Amino acid sequence: MLAFHRARHKEDESLGAVAQSQLEFYQALLARGIQALELSQKEALRILEALNGILITPETTPLLWAGVAQRLGDEDPTVRKVRSLSPAGIWALADAAAQFWRGNREVLKEIIGE
Repeated sequence: MLAFHRARHKEDESLGAVAQSQLEFYQALLARGIQALELSQKEALRILEALNGILITPETTPLLWAGVAQRLGDEDPTVRKVRSLSPAGIWALADAAAQFWRGNREVLKEIIGE
């Protein structure tokens, strides 16, 4: 992580400022990725319910759609939406699901773009 930040830091900038800047980029990327789905609240809740109990790790995140498909069925229109996500969108969905199941129900507003 330190090497990552050092590679992005300017001469007059602290590593903390670099970390803050990178976090802001990451947060913006997640917000745009998840809102690209254009989900209704009902669809978002179905996806979150389908992801309940699924292990979400950096290794499993790219195939998150498969967990949704297994629980909702391959032909479900919501599954097609999830499957169409960009890599950033998949990461955003993984992040939102993890937050939701840790008790942050406000993340639902982020998913549906409120």
